[in-house]
Amino acid sequence: MRKKILFITISFTMLFSVLYGQINRDYIWLSGYAYRPVKGNIIDFNNKGIVDSLIIGMPIEDNNASICDKKGKLLMYSNGCKIYNYERELIENGDSINYGYGENWRRFCSSGYRGYIGIQNSIILPDPKDSNGYYLIHKTAELIIEPNNHYWRGDLLYSYIDMSCNEEKGCVVKKNVEILKDTNFVAGYMAACKHANGKDWWIIQLGKDTNIYYKFLLNKDSIVLIDTQSMGPKFDVWTDIGQAVFSPDGKKWIMYDDKEDAIIYDFDRATGELSNFRQVITQDSGRFVGVAISPNSRFAYLSSTYDLYQIDLWADDIQASLIHIDHWDGFNDYGFGVTFSNAQLAPDCKIYISSPTTVMHMSVINKPNEKGKACDFRQHAIEFPNLIGGSSIPNFPHFRIDEEQICDSTITWIPDDYIVKAPNVLSVYPNPASDKATISVYTEGYEQGIIRIFDMDGRLVRSMDIDSEATKQVDVKSLVPGVYAVEYVSYISGGRDVRKMVVVE
Repeated sequence: MRKKILFITISFTMLFSVLYGQINRDYIWLSGYAYRPVKGNIIDFNNKGIVDSLIIGMPIEDNNASICDKKGKLLMYSNGCKIYNYERELIENGDSINYGYGENWRRFCSSGYRGYIGIQNSIILPDPKDSNGYYLIHKTAELIIEPNNHYWRGDLLYSYIDMSCNEEKGCVVKKNVEILKDTNFVAGYMAACKHANGKDWWIIQLGKDTNIYYKFLLNKDSIVLIDTQSMGPKFDVWTDIGQAVFSPDGKKWIMYDDKEDAIIYDFDRATGELSNFRQVITQDSGRFVGVAISPNSRFAYLSSTYDLYQIDLWADDIQASLIHIDHWDGFNDYGFGVTFSNAQLAPDCKIYISSPTTVMHMSVINKPNEKGKACDFRQHAIEFPNLIGGSSIPNFPHFRIDEEQICDSTITWIPDDYIVKAPNVLSVYPNPASDKATISVYTEGYEQGIIRIFDMDGRLVRSMDIDSEATKQVDVKSLVPGVYAVEYVSYISGGRDVRKMVVVE
C-alpha cells in the first residue's frame, strides 16, 4: 500500500498572534481511528500547518474535544473516556470520564475500542476565573432497546482540570460532576458561545422528544441552568447525528439534522435569549450531516452526506437563498466514500469537513465568505497519514469572537494555483529534510513530466525532468531552511500534484 502524506503550508502565525492579540486555543487539531488508538493525525496551525502523524495514545473518533493555551500550545484532549495532556499522557485522575452511567462506558471505554459514543458530545472551555482551570463538559449515554435501538443522553456533567498541578502537566480535581440530572437530552449538539461580558460561556442543550432549549452559563462560580425556552419543532428520537454551531459573531445559533433540516435563531449574548425562529428545508436524504458558518457570519454551509449547500443568513428570505454547492464525486478510501458530515471553521479562515466513514481525507471550503460556487469547495482535498474515524473533527467554540479578526486568512501561503487538482501521485520524504530529499511520482503506468520546487515567495528555485525514472533524490543542503512547494506536472496528461517540503539545518 502506498503511503502518501499531504501538507498544508502555513505562515508565521505566532507573530500574528503577538501583533493582533489572537487567542490561539484552537490551533492544534487531532483526529484518529478506533482500531488504531496509538497513531493519529495532527494539523498544527502554529507550525506552518503541518498535517502529520502523531502518537496520540488513545482512540479519538467523533467524541473529539481539545484545547490549547492562548499561544496555541496543546494543553489537553479527550475522547469522552479519558483526558490526555500535551505530552500525550493520561492526565492525573483523567480516566473514567462518564464512568458509572450504563453499559456504554464498558463497551466503548474500558475496552479501549473507540472512545465514548456521541458526535459533538464534549467540549472543553477555559474557567472564567482561573487561567489554569478548564471545564470538560460532557454527556452520558444509554442504549434504549424498545421500540428501536437508539442512544440517548441522560445527564449533563463536567470534569474540572487544573493545569497548574503535577508540574504543569495537569490533574483532574473534579470528575463527573452533575450539572443537570435525569434530563433526557438529545445526543450531541454541544455548542458554546462566549457571553457578552467576554469571560463567561453559554452552552445550549436540547431536550429529546420536546422542543425545549436548556441554556446554561459557565461563570466564575459554577455552571448553572439559567432558563429554558420552548419553540420550534420537537427533536425526535433519531436526532443524534447532526451538528449545532454559533456564528462567529455570536448573533446566530444554528442546528442541522436529518429530520428538521436547518433550524436558525437569533441569539442574544447578554441574556441568552433565542428569537426569530426560521427553518430551511433542503429536501435532502443524507443522514449524517453538519454545519459551519463563514468567518464573516454571513454564509452557513450544510453538509448532508452526499451534498453540500449554502444559505445566506443575511437574506430576508433565507430559504430562497439556498444554493446547492456540490454533490459527492464518488471518491473512496479503501471502499469507503469520502462524503460529508461534521464541519469546523479553522484558524486559516477555511472550513474543513469530515466524512461520516473511516477514511484518510477531509474536504475543504477555501473561500467560505464568497457566495455560491465561488466559495471554492474542494472534495477530499486534504490527505492524512493515518485513518480518521467517522466525524472525527474537533469541537471548538469561536474563541476569537471579540477579537478584531476571527481568523487569519494569510496563514496559507501556497497560491490557489497550487491547490491539488489531480489524483495524488507525488510524495516527498523524509519531511523535514536536512541533507537529501526523495521525490517520487506514482501513476498508473509511467508518465514523463517535470518537477519544480518553489520557495515561500513563489520563486522557482529548482526544476528537473522525470524522464527516465519515477524517483529523484534532491540535495537540499544548499537551500535556505524553510518551507517549499514541490510541484509535479505530467507532460502527457497535464495532471499535476503539489506537496510541501520542509528544509531544516
